[in-house]
Amino acid sequence: MKRSVEPDFKFDKDKFGEALMAAIGTRTVAQFSKDAEISYAYLSKYKNLREDKTPTPQTLKKIALVSQGPSYKELLEAAGYDSDKYEDDDISATMVNSEWSPMNTLLPTLCRTSFKWQFVSDGTAGAPLCAKIEGAPFESWYFIPVTKDNVTKEDILGILGSKEAEVISPDSKVTFITANKEVYNQMKDIELNLISIRISVALVNRDDGLIGEESYLITSIELSDEDKSIVLTSNGNAISPLSL
Repeated sequence: MKRSVEPDFKFDKDKFGEALMAAIGTRTVAQFSKDAEISYAYLSKYKNLREDKTPTPQTLKKIALVSQGPSYKELLEAAGYDSDKYEDDDISATMVNSEWSPMNTLLPTLCRTSFKWQFVSDGTAGAPLCAKIEGAPFESWYFIPVTKDNVTKEDILGILGSKEAEVISPDSKVTFITANKEVYNQMKDIELNLISIRISVALVNRDDGLIGEESYLITSIELSDEDKSIVLTSNGNAISPLSL
């Protein structure tokens, strides 16, 4: 079968192998293949320099979305494509259009942080999306997407007091995720002085679909330097069941 997109230059498997390893970063190939939703055997061929065929731009998009290093443009160039031809090929559309979900943003964002993390709940069956962070001052980190155009203090208290949020213990962190700059600015100035939970709001950067800003709200918790270091900015929507 003829490829729908042909490379512009000769494929250099050594050059692409280096770019792929940089994208994998600190993960195993097995974990990376799972994150990128690409076959382990397929990726192993490129890693071990045993594949002579250029990966397609669609495959490079999948790699770029969870890359710990090279961007989509850099991966295109490493694979033998003229990246200027793909200037309008916006991979962020995967993140912030009608198919957006918290996992689309969180997975590639967390892949670029310096701390070790692991998802323990994927946001299905009514539970909020949750991750465990190695060595964090909080027990669990919960993520709640925001799709409203206006959010008040009462909205936040209502969601935290819901039945679905009963799993959130006082020794936790809750981050609300929005792609709306106005909502982000509204939420970051809300004070919850009687709430003993770490609460923050994070803004999705529409240029790349990653978290661009994160701010803690004022609660009764006195934030430590370690709290401030473990943030997402280190180094019809599809939403989870618990959402604003």
